[in-house]
Amino acid sequence: MPKYYDELTLEQMFEQYDHTHMMSDDSRAWQKGQRQREIWMKKIQDEHGGWNKELVDMYNKYAPTGFELEWEFIKLAG
Repeated sequence: MPKYYDELTLEQMFEQYDHTHMMSDDSRAWQKGQRQREIWMKKIQDEHGGWNKELVDMYNKYAPTGFELEWEFIKLAG
């Protein structure tokens, strides 16, 4: 059983990620969310070479309504 966030699979990271951390009044929650995002963004880049449709779908599986990613936008930005 993984002990630390960076030991989780990417899907587990998305599942446990605080998608709304940027709206928190608590700076610790904001910092934790930012750190989690840095970890899974690095994992996406290092292990997958960046975003792809499957990763976007996996992320969106756990994202609350209004926080989903748009593959077409990511593809254009990439």
